[in-house]
Parts: sequence; structure tokens; C-alpha cells
Amino acid sequence: MRGLYLATVVSVGGAFAPAQSVRAQEATEEAPAASSFEEVREQGILYFKKDRFPQAKSQLDRAYKMKGGDTDFTTVYYRGRAAYKLLILETAFAMADKAKALAGEEARKQKMVEEWQQEMQGLYGGVTIKAATGETNTEGRVFLEAKTGIINKEKKQTFLSIRERFRSTDVQVPTTIYLPYGDYTANNVPFALTQGEPQPTVELFLQVVKRESEGGSNVWLYAGIAGGVAIAAGVAAFFLLAEDDQTKVDQRASVVLQAARERP
Repeated sequence: MRGLYLATVVSVGGAFAPAQSVRAQEATEEAPAASSFEEVREQGILYFKKDRFPQAKSQLDRAYKMKGGDTDFTTVYYRGRAAYKLLILETAFAMADKAKALAGEEARKQKMVEEWQQEMQGLYGGVTIKAATGETNTEGRVFLEAKTGIINKEKKQTFLSIRERFRSTDVQVPTTIYLPYGDYTANNVPFALTQGEPQPTVELFLQVVKRESEGGSNVWLYAGIAGGVAIAAGVAAFFLLAEDDQTKVDQRASVVLQAARERP
């Protein structure tokens, strides 16, 4: 049984690896040899306007970390917009708030940010994730599930992409996760996101993934609540993603995983 599990994990990883490596290579090869803050920022904006969002995000992340980048309205605004296109919603909402503050009294900039915020708030709600009483880990994984089937095709694709990112990346708690409005569970704890309602807070036990070397091979071990269920859920996620619109969902998931460890 263990051999079957390992074979399944290898095949799942192989399915995502090519897409990730191709996008990582594209971002590296196509990035210009820009050095000044202005050059890096403008290259990121150019990528964004050409709908090349992974490259845009890479360049604007770089500009944001350069001197003066985190206080430059244009950098902050477009970095957030690129993150929004890639469904890295935590960064998108954080950058929107920061851009609004940086806009000052400039009406045009204020309008740009307000329209963007209204669009996001009309589609997504946030849930604050905290460690449950007795949870000693401050970092782990959050396994999200929709309590009812998502009929809307685009909404379903969005949720699957976000879900895969959090299944595949450790997060530090407390944190805020953004999802399309609806009813969900996070590590089996139910919550609802309703437009116009206060943002809920969920206390849960994290899924902790540890790596152990065995016979020269790396084996993933899941700890925490329902560890065995976590393994099964991770494999099941691959087959769920293999349903209709597989290519579109896999592409989006592979893109957002590249930037999943960043903090706003």
C-alpha cells in the first residue's frame, strides 16, 4: 500500500513540475537586464499591460524590494494588480490598502484604487485563520473544501486554484485567506463568507508536513489532525483538478505556487 502511495505522489508531482519549470524558465529568460528601480518597475508594468502576469509579478516584486519601492504608488498598485490576476489575493488586498494610503489626496489615484477594491470585495471575502487552543505549531497547511458544490464554472476554477496553493504551501498563523463568497471548511472547521457580513475567524489545528529521508528517497509525512486523511485529500485534489478545464486550472495553480511563500 505504501508503495502505491509513493507512486501516486510521484506521478502527481510529475504532472505539475513541467508547467512550473516552464513558467519559471520563461520568467528568468525573458526578464531584462534592468538594474535601476525605474527600469525594473516599467518592465513590470509593460508585462502587466501585455497580460504576462507571472513576469509582471516577478519584476514588480523586485521593484518593490528596491529602495523606495514599497512607498511608490505605481509599484504598489501594479504589484497588487498582478497578484490579483494570479489569485494571490492576500497580496492583492494588502497592496490595495497600501496603494490607497499612498494615493493621498490625488483624486485620480484614489478612484483607481477604489474601483479595484470594489471589484475584489464584490467577489471575495476574507476569513482570519488562527491556531486552535492547544495547537503548538505556528506554521502549517490549510486544507480548504467547499461545503456545497460550486456550479459557476469560473468560481469553481478560482476556488480550486486557491485551494491547491494552500494545500501545497505552509502558511503562518494568524493569517487571512480570501475566497469566493460561499460556505467552506478549513481543516474540517466550517465557516461562511457572505458579502456584507463581518469577516469570520476560524480556530483550527494545522496540517504539518515533515520530510523524512528513507533509503535515499524523500518521503512526505503528514502530522496533525487526521494525518491519514490529509494524505488521501492531497492525492484526491490531483484527480479533482483533472476534471473538466484541467489545463486552465493546472496552469493557474502552477503559476501561483511560484509566489506562494511571499508575505505582503
